[in-house]
Amino acid sequence: MGRRSLPASHRQGVLLDLIYGAVADPDRWPEVLTHVSDHIGAVGGMLVYNAAPGSQNQNLLILGRLADEYTPTFHKHHVWNPWTLAMRDVPFGQATICGSLVERCIVHKTAFYTDILQPQGIADMMCVSHRAMSLDGSIGGLGFGVPPHETDRVDENVRRLQRLAPHLSRALDATLKLGRLADGTRQLARVLQLMPNPALLLDGKGRITLANPAAESLLRANDGLTLDREGGLRLAAALPAETAALSRALAQASAVASGTGAELGGPLRLTRPTGAAPLLVLPVPLPPPAFALWELLEHARVLVLIVDPSAQSRATAAAIQSTFGLTAAEARVAVLIGSGRSGPETAAMLGISPSTVKTHLKRCFEKTGVRSQVGLARILGAFPIDPSKGGKLN
Repeated sequence: MGRRSLPASHRQGVLLDLIYGAVADPDRWPEVLTHVSDHIGAVGGMLVYNAAPGSQNQNLLILGRLADEYTPTFHKHHVWNPWTLAMRDVPFGQATICGSLVERCIVHKTAFYTDILQPQGIADMMCVSHRAMSLDGSIGGLGFGVPPHETDRVDENVRRLQRLAPHLSRALDATLKLGRLADGTRQLARVLQLMPNPALLLDGKGRITLANPAAESLLRANDGLTLDREGGLRLAAALPAETAALSRALAQASAVASGTGAELGGPLRLTRPTGAAPLLVLPVPLPPPAFALWELLEHARVLVLIVDPSAQSRATAAAIQSTFGLTAAEARVAVLIGSGRSGPETAAMLGISPSTVKTHLKRCFEKTGVRSQVGLARILGAFPIDPSKGGKLN
């Protein structure tokens, strides 16, 4: 049965089911574009996003029955063709025939027509621009190629497209909103909030989208890591000399996440101005969005895990200080000695004299009831880490 043999109401009902079905399964958008093309007499359709000149965003095309072989040429030479530029002045959601904005005869003399339109049998385009894809100088929406034999009935077909335009726009909005959850960011954020170690999520531009409480505390301290607020809430090293290495490590992880890179370095050590043990920063690439247009959203693309070697010592020191009535200085000595440090090593790490270490250690033995470094080690092993006490010694 031909596409116009069915009653119009039935055809549109089938189309609406298909359009809204793409919200649950975005991979069906090419099928939607193809069926809408059949309904309005088009060669094929596309979902298109043209990034603003100078933007870091990528141009995107999702095609329904149009040839993908022309996509590289389109992106390289013809993104801002006469019809694209003219569509900037058309209200969002309004179905428009591009030949009414720029005459077909003018476009047919361009390389855009020779390279892209003519090989696919496209004489004109019917387009609907989409608000959510047309921000900050970019433009995006839906386009359908008109073959030469349909140009005489293009007004009728534009009316058909206009009746579908609100549904297509609503389904596209829903698809984009669904994309904010598609990479598991919400679930990952919940896990991060429960982690005792510092952890952050970065978007594809390196901006922080989430920091768990431990990371927020670390950033406030500016000890090893800090914020580059001028760069749009990006991570920076507390020592400017180490910021370049940190930026490279994060950029490598982002490139792997986006599929443009394949190399990752090892954990990055960042010096801490307070003299505490260096932080270890481990950037982890996150999977890309499952649907091409979700690339437009500010997804979390890199998980940054931060290992603070001194955090466990601080938490344990806080616990034994409270349990045995040690002073903060005594607790610090107990943790280092109980962890296998020698007296001179402990003195150097804490910036005190060896005799002071001996005095603190003697009091630790008295208060804990042990008489050796091995005894202190057993006590330390009996204390689970309580992240709520991790950063403070009274």
